[in-house]
Formats: sequence, structure tokens, C-alpha cells
Amino acid sequence: MRTSAQPDFRKRRETDFWRTVNRLMVALIVVGAVVAAVIAFYPEFRRIEEMKASIGRLDLELAEEQLKLRQQEREENWLQNDPEYVEMQARELLGVMKEGETIFRLDLEKNVPAPLTADPQLPPAE
Repeated sequence: MRTSAQPDFRKRRETDFWRTVNRLMVALIVVGAVVAAVIAFYPEFRRIEEMKASIGRLDLELAEEQLKLRQQEREENWLQNDPEYVEMQARELLGVMKEGETIFRLDLEKNVPAPLTADPQLPPAE
């Protein structure tokens, strides 16, 4: 009886071993397929993220340009429809003045004294 029971046990052990090896191989194939898919699609994911960042930068640039356009359109409207604004711009930018008028300009930037700094090499004032 022992002789007949031993071959069944070996057969069962061999079957369990190959079943385990088979499951391990299937798991490795699945993991390999997932890794291959990630490697294949990673550049595309990175490109999509870069494009989203680029869209964000371009949206900011578009908003800035639209603001500049609105400001220029407003100034154009003033230049076409507001003679006081035209006169003010002519006086400031071109230095135009009315007859008998004297203009005094103060260049504050030129008249501002340089800031005083403490020089460590000079002796203290007494």
C-alpha cells in the first residue's frame, strides 16, 4: 500500500509545483505588460502635462495683451473725442504751450540728493 500511496503524493506535489510556477509566470507576464504600457505612454503623459502648462502661460499672456488692447482703445477714444486730453498730452509729451504761458518744470529725480551712507573708515564726528 505504501508503494501505491507514494506515487500519488509525488504526482500531487509535482502538480502543485507546476501550478505555482504557472501562476508566477502569469503574474510576471501581467506585470511586464503593465510596465511596458507605462513605458510606452509615459512620454505622452509628460507631453500632455507640458501642453497644459503651456496653455496656462498662454492664457496669462492673452489676458495681459487683452488688457493692453483695452487701454490702447480707451486712449484712442480719448484722443479722438476729448480735446482736453489731446491738449494735456501735447503739453506733457511735446512741450506745447499757449501764447503768453510760462511753464515751470521740476525734475525731481535730478534734485534728489544721493542717500548718505556710513563709511566705516571715517572717524566719528565729535
